[in-house]
Amino acid sequence: MPTKTRKNEVEYCYGSPPKNCGYLDFTVYLAPLLPSDDKVFFWDNSLEWRKNHNSIPFDLFKNICYWKSPMQCRLVRNNKEREVNERWKYALGTLNKHSFNDESIESALKKLAELKGIRIPRASALLTAWNPNQFGVIDYKVAKIFEIKTVDSEKSYVKFRRKLLELKNNNEQLNGCSLRQIELAIWHYYSIQEAGSNKRD
Repeated sequence: MPTKTRKNEVEYCYGSPPKNCGYLDFTVYLAPLLPSDDKVFFWDNSLEWRKNHNSIPFDLFKNICYWKSPMQCRLVRNNKEREVNERWKYALGTLNKHSFNDESIESALKKLAELKGIRIPRASALLTAWNPNQFGVIDYKVAKIFEIKTVDSEKSYVKFRRKLLELKNNNEQLNGCSLRQIELAIWHYYSIQEAGSNKRD
């Protein structure tokens, strides 16, 4: 039996499209119900690691990369901890100094993408784990909803993030949501609408 959910006039069954509902209505309904922090964002059952802007626990770095995609994880494991932390420190320093403006986000993503096996989607997952209020994870499903042609450039990510911010700022129900919650709601919408599944791959 399919699982049916109905709330705020939004009805959908996993395995079939939401009824009479576009992605905006679905996002407004679902985003506030979703968590900002995925289990993989925790280290030793804590988010205290986020306060250290000079380094990221090396095993956590690898876990997040694998969570985003198991592909090319052998390359990810070939990174040295020192190399990871050098780029992490630069990326977070740039973001904090320039208050998350477009140029600092592009610079942070570019620096993280210097690491082996790290492209923009994985870099976005790392930044989202650090600050889900300011970042969401880009992948082809959400990009397709936003009509963004590629997920693998810094400028595409900035465009993607602007779309999330527009949704947040233009919809009162989303004002209290993180960008991660909004992105995840859109991801669910695409998965149910197009693939009949909400299993993240």
